[in-house]
This record gives sequence, structure tokens and C-alpha cells, in this order.
Amino acid sequence: MGKNLIWIAAVGFVSAVLVHFALPGTGRVDQPVVAVTAQPAIESIPAVPSLSPEPSQPVAAAVTPAPEDPDTIAAAISTMSEADVCKWLAKLTGDDLTGNTARLLIRRWVELDPAAAVNWVAQLGDANTRQQLVDVAAVAWAEQDLSAALAWVQSLPEDPAKHQALGDVGYEVARADPVSAMLIASQLPAGDDANGLFLHALAQYASADPEASRQIVLALPAGPLRDQALATVATIQAKQDGPQAATFAVENLPPGPELDRAVVGVVEGWAQTDFTDASAWVQTFPDQSLHDQAAQSLDMFRLPTMAGN
Repeated sequence: MGKNLIWIAAVGFVSAVLVHFALPGTGRVDQPVVAVTAQPAIESIPAVPSLSPEPSQPVAAAVTPAPEDPDTIAAAISTMSEADVCKWLAKLTGDDLTGNTARLLIRRWVELDPAAAVNWVAQLGDANTRQQLVDVAAVAWAEQDLSAALAWVQSLPEDPAKHQALGDVGYEVARADPVSAMLIASQLPAGDDANGLFLHALAQYASADPEASRQIVLALPAGPLRDQALATVATIQAKQDGPQAATFAVENLPPGPELDRAVVGVVEGWAQTDFTDASAWVQTFPDQSLHDQAAQSLDMFRLPTMAGN
């Protein structure tokens, strides 16, 4: 049953990736993440509290340690009440709102009241400030409640703030659920950020389910991303099955930098479990440059053995 669910998730992922990466002119894919459950609708989050301190209650001097003492600031913020966090944030303007103190304040606020904190950052007027602090809030919330953080980020308007936060939360998702992280990658605009998250999640999945990850990669359209994915899977799996990883790389990658990278990666992984067979494979390389590069990688595993003798 569990295996079937994995394959269902994998099939859904392949469909999303094919739409996202194969069709010209496509942008993001409005496909929900399969394994991370959504939280209550964003409309149910309480209203944002005002950050303006009341005239009769000025911010205490003790709340704002000297700016040249970052350790003291961090320690003070880590024990603040929500009211004091709001008072301090109310004093920050301009570049101060994107500085380290503001980031610490947002993280502390998320610890205390994530709904109020994320609503506040989402409503900031300056686009650059909002983008940076939405990301801070999303990552901080993901450390506490990954599903809730992801649901909030996915509810945001399509803009750079959402895309940055979605990508960073995707890396958190990849730790426990790489298939869902790959689906998140398909929701990002096509480009380096989407590819980077996809390859990172794929590397996690390749260790957990070699066969499923190979099938996912082979289903990708021809191009640079597929070549990088093939190299990634072959390299990751070389420690588990060197001969199979070597065959997978050589049979599916066209000659070029990605094949060379995959071959060297396979040699290094294979040598950790079977140095003799990995070394013998390297001796069969017709390309002298690749042979020399792979042989140099083998030396890293040969030298400790020689030193022990």
C-alpha cells in the first residue's frame, strides 16, 4: 500500500514537471502539494494588531539595547513579550526593517503568534521589505508548523515575495517529503530557483527510492535540467549500487560536462563500497582527460589505505 502511494505521488509529480518544464511559455503550475495538508483558510487568521505604541506607554529604553551589541540584542529579543516586539518594530523604519534586528523580532513574533506576525509582514507597503520579511516569517513558521507555513505562503499573491518564500519553505519540506518538495518546485517560475529546489529534493528522493527517482528523471524532457537530474541520481545512488549507477549514467547522458560530472561522482561513490571494481571501470575510459580526472578522484580513497599499510 505504501509503495503504491509513493508511485501515485511520483506520477502526479511527473505530470506537473512535464507541464512546467517541457511546454514553452509555461509559468507556474497551480497544483496542490500532495502530502502536506492545508490549514484553515487564511481568512480565519485574526486581524493584525497595531504596532503603534500608545502615547501614554512609550517604549522603554531597556527594550532597545545598544546597536553595537548584537548578542545582547538577540538575547533580549528571545525573551520579549509580543507587546514589546510590536513596540520595537513600530520604531523601525526604512532600511532598519530589513536589518538583523528586525529579522530577529519577526522570528520572535512568529514564535509567539504566527498568524499575527505573517499577516503583518504580508501587508507591508514597501515591496523589497515585504519580500525579505515574508521569507523570514515563512521559514520561522515552517520550523514550528510546516503545513501551516506552506498553506499561508501558497495563499499569497503571485509576486517575488511569494516565490522566494515558497522556494525556501520547499527546502524545509524536502527534508521529510521530497516528492512534495518537487511539486513545490513546479509551482515556482521556471528558472534557476525552481531547478535548484527540484534537484535538491530529487537528491533526497534518490536515496530513499532509487527506482522511482530513476523513472521520474527519465520522464523529464530532454535538456539541461534532465541532464543535471540524471547526473544527480547516478551520483547519489553510486554508493548503493555502483555498477547500476554507472550504467544508468553512461546509457542516458549525452557526452558533455554533465556526463563527466556524473562519471566522476559515480566513481567517488562506488569507490567507497568497492574500490577495486570502481578502479577497474575507470581503466576502461577511452577519453584520457576523463580517465585522468576520475583516477585523481580515486586517489582520495586509495591514499588512506596506503597510509594504513
